[in-house]
Amino acid sequence: MVVRTELVRLLDRLDVPISMGQTDAFEEYIRIAHNPKYVPISKQTTTRDMVKFFTDRKAKLVENLSSSVVNCVCLVSDIWSGNAKENYISVVANYINSDWQLEKRVLGLVLIDVSHNGQNIVDHVVSVLTDYGLTEKVFTITLDNASSNVSAMRKLRPVLSKYLGIEVVDDPVESQSDNVSSLTTVNSIFLHQRCACHIINLIVKEALEALKPLIETFRTAISFLNSSNQRIAAYKSYCIAPGVRPRKF
Repeated sequence: MVVRTELVRLLDRLDVPISMGQTDAFEEYIRIAHNPKYVPISKQTTTRDMVKFFTDRKAKLVENLSSSVVNCVCLVSDIWSGNAKENYISVVANYINSDWQLEKRVLGLVLIDVSHNGQNIVDHVVSVLTDYGLTEKVFTITLDNASSNVSAMRKLRPVLSKYLGIEVVDDPVESQSDNVSSLTTVNSIFLHQRCACHIINLIVKEALEALKPLIETFRTAISFLNSSNQRIAAYKSYCIAPGVRPRKF
């Protein structure tokens, strides 16, 4: 069981195929270098072990998060696109443990195969939080500045405001009105954090608009250079002649 469990951890950390445990190369390495009596583990067995390992670790995490040790969590959520052209919504919890150390745990990376509107984002985030029993322990949630996230926060505040002890109702007109109640204002300040990295990214993009002609010129030159092996070889010879190390663009 130790071998099977450690194999699961190894596969996960290296992000390699599940079938590696039954390959001839892996078997030969273990038998020669570590254990002559090693018996290969099939990918079917490894798959079951991986599911069991995940379930056990998740149960321990749920128990830890539901205890009095973790008083509150700060969430970070975003939507990511995979190589298979599928979108996933991530929910990450940050909190302080009993030793005053910052912990970060990925609670969910859930397929979101519907429109990325505010209500669908809310449904997926609340589903993950309910699964971990955290709906009453959320202090802040960080999202980027997309309009759908602003809409999602208006719907999330009534659900997640219990930790702050402030009652907030879902007001769809709130964002269009300057006459916002002080309670809602206080709650939105503490609950909704806009992603600073995304803000900086938007600022840099706006500033780079002034340099767009220069950037396009550089991109054209680099594309011209990289489109032919002969051009790359000529470029390297030009660099080597004066003693400059060739750099890859």
